[in-house]
Amino acid sequence: MLKRYKFCSLERLATLCVILVNILCLPTLSADEGQTLNAADIMLKVDQRYSGDTSQATSVLVLVDKRQRQRVRDLEMYRVETKEVEKALIVFRSPADVEGTSYLSYEWSDPAIADDSWLYLPALQKVKRVASSEESGAFMGSDFSYADINGTDYEDYRYKIEAVSELVDGVDCWVISSIPVSEDVIDKTGYISSKSWVRKDNFVVVKAIIDVKKGKQTKYFSATDIEKIDGVWTAKTLQMVTVRRGEKQHSSVFKINEIVYNKPLPANFFDAQAMQRGL
Repeated sequence: MLKRYKFCSLERLATLCVILVNILCLPTLSADEGQTLNAADIMLKVDQRYSGDTSQATSVLVLVDKRQRQRVRDLEMYRVETKEVEKALIVFRSPADVEGTSYLSYEWSDPAIADDSWLYLPALQKVKRVASSEESGAFMGSDFSYADINGTDYEDYRYKIEAVSELVDGVDCWVISSIPVSEDVIDKTGYISSKSWVRKDNFVVVKAIIDVKKGKQTKYFSATDIEKIDGVWTAKTLQMVTVRRGEKQHSSVFKINEIVYNKPLPANFFDAQAMQRGL
C-alpha cells in the first residue's frame, strides 16, 4: 500500500528499495486498456502501487567515486503503512564511521499534515529534524537525495507521454516526462524535470533521466533484478549515476540482500527514542 510516486524507490528508494523502489502489484492490462491510458493515468497507477503493509530488509549501499573507488555501507530498512501514515526507518550497521546512524520518515495521507523526517548521528548523540529546505541534499553522501528517499506527491507534476513504446531489457515500456507544477517543488527536490520508463506489464519504473537544478548535472536512475517477492514486485538493485557535462562524476547502488513483506513490526521501532537506543 503506497500513495506517492517515488523516483526510486531507496524503491521509495524499494523499503529504501521499497522506500527507495518503484514497486507494485497490479493486474496486467489488455492491449486495448493500455492504449486508452494517458500519461497522468499511467503515473497514477504507479503512484497507487502495492508494496505490502510492512516490509523489512537487509541491504548494502555502495558509493563509487570518479576514480571507481568504492565504499560499502550495510544497512537495515523497516517500513509500516496504515491509512493515515507511512513510517520508514533506515539503520546503518557498518562500517564503524556510520554505525548506528539512522533515518526516520513519516509521510501522512492527509495533505494538511506536513511530512516529517529525522536523522540520528551517534557521534553527536542527537536526533536532528531534516528541514524541507534540506531535502534536495545528498542522503548519507550518496547520489540519492532526501527527496528521493521521502518521495514526491503525484499532484506536484504534469505528465506527458514521450513515447508509447520503448524496450528496456527486452520489456515494453511507456516513456513519461514529469514537469514540476511550481518553483517550490523544484526547490524542494532540486530537480527541474525527469523522464521515466514505466513497464507496461506491472507499472514498475525501471529507468529515469533526471535534470538537476544545480551544477549542470543529470542523474540516471535504473531499477534491475526485478522479481515478485511475497506477492510484491520488487527491484532488488537500484542505481543512481550523476553526470556533469557528459562526464560521470560518481554513482550509488542500493542492493537488497533479503526482504520480507507483511510481517508485523513493533510500533516503537518508528520513533526518535528507537533511533537513539538502537534496534
